Amino acid sequence: MTGRQVIKYRLDQVRQQLGFVAPLTTDEQEVVRALLPEAAWPLFLTMSRADQQHSLRVCRGLQARGQTDSDLLAAALLHDVGKAEGRVPFWTRPVIVLGKKLAPRLLRYLAIVPQDFSSRTPSWQRALSYAWWHAEVGAELASAAGLSEQAVHYIRTHHQPSGPAQILHEVDEVS
Repeated sequence: MTGRQVIKYRLDQVRQQLGFVAPLTTDEQEVVRALLPEAAWPLFLTMSRADQQHSLRVCRGLQARGQTDSDLLAAALLHDVGKAEGRVPFWTRPVIVLGKKLAPRLLRYLAIVPQDFSSRTPSWQRALSYAWWHAEVGAELASAAGLSEQAVHYIRTHHQPSGPAQILHEVDEVS
């Protein structure tokens, strides 16, 4: 993407995260339900409208590239579920994007593994940590919802550019 395209993409993300996005249509919901195990549907519904729309775009982007692996498509629909239920408020998203570019070591230092939270972990650090570790958190949630080990693995590794979910990462970056 060119610099201008990146800016437009990021501004569109801001607009969506502020709530300017329609809920999934009945037809879109049927597509999602057909690709997820029944027990995972309620988990999908925990995501914001913006994240639901984003996940469906990622899934459709994979399909447009000829992907038919049911585990990969299910992972696409739940790859960001670790951000759901208020774990990752809006403000953390630009902080993560900028932090990865400008201060990655500081960001890694501040982002605590969620299992290591204490009662004294401040809410800002919890939010930042959930944003950083959302793939791991999402993988655990997806596993509990009955996704296959392979789908869970794809969710866990979806931010690795050369990992097992490389194509999911590529489509996620432009969706």
